[in-house]
Amino acid sequence: MTTLAAKIRTELSTMLNNSADCVTRELGPRLAVSYISGVIDTSKLQESILEPLAYGMEELTITAIQDHLPIGEIEAAHDMDDIVVRLLRGWVWVALSDETGTMIEGLLCNASNPPSRKPGVSLVETHVLGPSISFTESISVNTGLLRSYITNPNLTNEELEIGEKTRTRLSLFYLKDTVDGEHLDRIRERLSHIHVDGLYSSAILLSMLQDNRYTLFPLMTLSEKPDRAVQALLEGKTIIFVDGDSQVLICPSTFADMFFSVEDRYSGWGIGLFLRLLRLFALFISLFFTPFYVAALTFHYEVIPTQLLLPLIESRSKVPFPPFLEALLLEIIMELVREAGVRLPTKVGQTMGIVGGIVIGQAAVQAGFTSNILIMIVALAALGSFTVPNYLMSSSIRLIRFPLIIMASLWGFLGIVVLLVAFTIHLFKLTSVGRPYLFPMYPFRVKELINDLLLTPKSYHTAQTMYTKNEGAGSSAISSSTSSSDIDD
Repeated sequence: MTTLAAKIRTELSTMLNNSADCVTRELGPRLAVSYISGVIDTSKLQESILEPLAYGMEELTITAIQDHLPIGEIEAAHDMDDIVVRLLRGWVWVALSDETGTMIEGLLCNASNPPSRKPGVSLVETHVLGPSISFTESISVNTGLLRSYITNPNLTNEELEIGEKTRTRLSLFYLKDTVDGEHLDRIRERLSHIHVDGLYSSAILLSMLQDNRYTLFPLMTLSEKPDRAVQALLEGKTIIFVDGDSQVLICPSTFADMFFSVEDRYSGWGIGLFLRLLRLFALFISLFFTPFYVAALTFHYEVIPTQLLLPLIESRSKVPFPPFLEALLLEIIMELVREAGVRLPTKVGQTMGIVGGIVIGQAAVQAGFTSNILIMIVALAALGSFTVPNYLMSSSIRLIRFPLIIMASLWGFLGIVVLLVAFTIHLFKLTSVGRPYLFPMYPFRVKELINDLLLTPKSYHTAQTMYTKNEGAGSSAISSSTSSSDIDD
């Protein structure tokens, strides 16, 4: 006669393709325990499940087992497909057959302990002031970390799964008394319309959820900082955790949000305002310094001061390339040095960035490959892009610089203006989950611009802005034409 453990072992082997980490233990002719090794807490399995089942069971029924096991999460097991999914997530299946061995009942006990790390210091978003802790790849750890900041019953967590093969868990967090219901419904609808084989990154989810998939600009924010996520929740925004990713997705977001750091509020309104204006000035340097150089030397010598014209001519006298090709090659070299520094190990990458920039720059000038002035301009443009707190926006700015250089070489200042107008019109049309991307500049709101964008003392007293309120940002007209169908364009 085939035992219960043998039947379960055969069935699980078929469904899990003979996976070696699937373990089934026999605790008697009518009782068996199955689990996946590597994703469970072995001490919890031994102390809370195996030992209580092996000793002290006077009555062998499902109800008696459920009352006897000292474990928090226990559910009845009915569907075999659901049992397999739970096993893969670290649950333990306790199966019990009747006297004849024909009918099998069971319980699912949560003993999961997937590989994870403890919250550590933020490595991507570094701060001088404020908390340094960052999220981890475990969604349960991140949930606990977030709730340690906001101990409020209105903090709501909605869990769902995405991915037919990966079955990735997502957690949608929001403050029920602060979030706009229309925005929340739109996020739920878009998440329900995502049908993919697998999801394993918040950045991939961002590209699936944003209103325009073909824009160069990030329409949502990624962050690994709990304090930034808390600030977003207090503003009435929603955040989404993806299990296996340490970055949280914040939506909706504005163009200005990409240049602001939560650390601005830790320094006081005066210093915070200075830092924000400094980043906006750095944006101007990063975008236009190199194109202005190309346009001035190609078409507009008259705009160059007389005192600077002679040193510029001497510096370029040995350069065999036109300004366009000179600037384009040097920008590409700068990007190569940056990419090499990022991909190498940390200490080697830092050395590579410093030594590579100095050696290549000096050698390029001595060989007559480029001029000293252009090296200084390209270096300032690179520094300007690195001041942007958001990595995706920083990458977009560096990419936009190349078409600006091309247009400057073709039409001079007119080409820069034409392309700038085209990008501005594009930004006006963009929305983030139905909300205007350029708010509060469009629709123009003077009060919001002064209090929240420029960071005045008044903005410290309240977190939520008109941007996240249904009646405030003038979003009704825009959001009415923006629905879940937009993400399929």
